[in-house]
Amino acid sequence: MAEFKNVIKNRRSIYALGTNSEYSIEDIVATIRETQKDVPSAFNSQTSRLVVLTGEANTKLWNLILDVQKEVLDQATWDFMSPIMEGAKNGIGTVLFFEDRDAVAKMPTQGQRTEAYKQNNSANSQYATWLALAEMNLGGSLQHFNVGYEQGFDKAIRELFALPESYELVAQVPFGSVEQVAGEKEYIDSEVQVQLIK
Repeated sequence: MAEFKNVIKNRRSIYALGTNSEYSIEDIVATIRETQKDVPSAFNSQTSRLVVLTGEANTKLWNLILDVQKEVLDQATWDFMSPIMEGAKNGIGTVLFFEDRDAVAKMPTQGQRTEAYKQNNSANSQYATWLALAEMNLGGSLQHFNVGYEQGFDKAIRELFALPESYELVAQVPFGSVEQVAGEKEYIDSEVQVQLIK
């Protein structure tokens, strides 16, 4: 139990990324694949689809995101977010989290419940992946650039990597070696966060 708690505690948002890891990209992908097998999903629907980018592909992704976001963000937000986007190019790679809309449509639900289950499926996948990276002493951060299937915001990413039209982008986790540790984290009262009622 102590080891599990330590992995959770060590998973922090890391923005200063590098490529100094004892693990190859193949090792990392193998670990992510193994982790995903047991990620829970509504009705065991397994709707999440992950794409791991590295090398030139990773650089292409973040150059595209930078180009798009520079046009849509106000100056103050751009000044704050652009270093995160630039820093993502310095890491080992990026995990793209998609939900396969064709698989989502097959769940025995509809309307808002389907949307909730889809988001829960992806959240489970994201957290499990982030924990797996942390266990390998790799840092990362959860980002949501160019998200918006109905608006066509993620279309360019699908086209750039020849991904299926049914893939709806939900999030990205750029990852790499931890080049600067996270700062101190503030916590709310645990009894406020988790209540016991008898």
